[in-house]
Amino acid sequence: MRSPAVALIAALPLLFGFKMFESRNSEVEKGNAAMQAGKAEEALAHYDKAVAKLPAEPGVHLDRGSALYALSRFDEARQEFLRATEGGQDQTLKASAFRNLGNALSKLDKHKDAVEAYKRALALNPADKAAKWNLEIALRKQKEEEKKQQDDKDKNKDDKKDDKKDDKNKDDKNKDDKNKDDKKDDKNKDKNKDKDKDQKKDQNKDDQQKQDKQEKQPQPQKAPENQPERIQEMLKNLEANPKDLERERARLRAVRRGPPARDW
Repeated sequence: MRSPAVALIAALPLLFGFKMFESRNSEVEKGNAAMQAGKAEEALAHYDKAVAKLPAEPGVHLDRGSALYALSRFDEARQEFLRATEGGQDQTLKASAFRNLGNALSKLDKHKDAVEAYKRALALNPADKAAKWNLEIALRKQKEEEKKQQDDKDKNKDDKKDDKKDDKNKDDKNKDDKNKDDKKDDKNKDKNKDKDKDQKKDQNKDDQQKQDKQEKQPQPQKAPENQPERIQEMLKNLEANPKDLERERARLRAVRRGPPARDW
């Protein structure tokens, strides 16, 4: 939990501490007057004209950066403050440029770079109270940013672990389901085999019963192949008439008593 003092520092605005570059250039003077009147857009128009005439003058870039900063065009302001730090022998102006460079970087949430800019400003001008104040704010925000990044990193690790755990659980579940399905298929196959065996057994039983039944049925007797058809027909007629049968028998007996026929 942050202390009240730290929370107060984080809530307070950055101190600008800007002193406008004084020049005999009429556009710079008009721009400065417009800035003091709170007319940043008008001041920027004058500073644009001044930069066109004095492109190597650090003070003009510092003034133009201040107008852009006032218009919340922080990235463009950063570029102008950076140009202001690159030239000139005026240490006070250069320190002011670094301090304002830090301010623009802080607005862009580049707190680590802002810290370095404030340190450069204090190295050039240790008495700059605005740079000291803003440095404290930037350091606090840098720590908060690093903590947030670490928390996000830890959260991502935990999420990845959870994802791996979920994937493992899914794999295990899929394996279990597959094993259950395989066992179920094996069981069904065994049931089908038993069913086929029972069906085959029943079929064999039916075939055996049919065969036994056919063997028990009486087979029709065939008529003697060598018996003449006439005798068969005669016997049938005699059986139908007993008197004729008796006469036929008498005739046959008489034939047997008669003399044998000559064969010469």
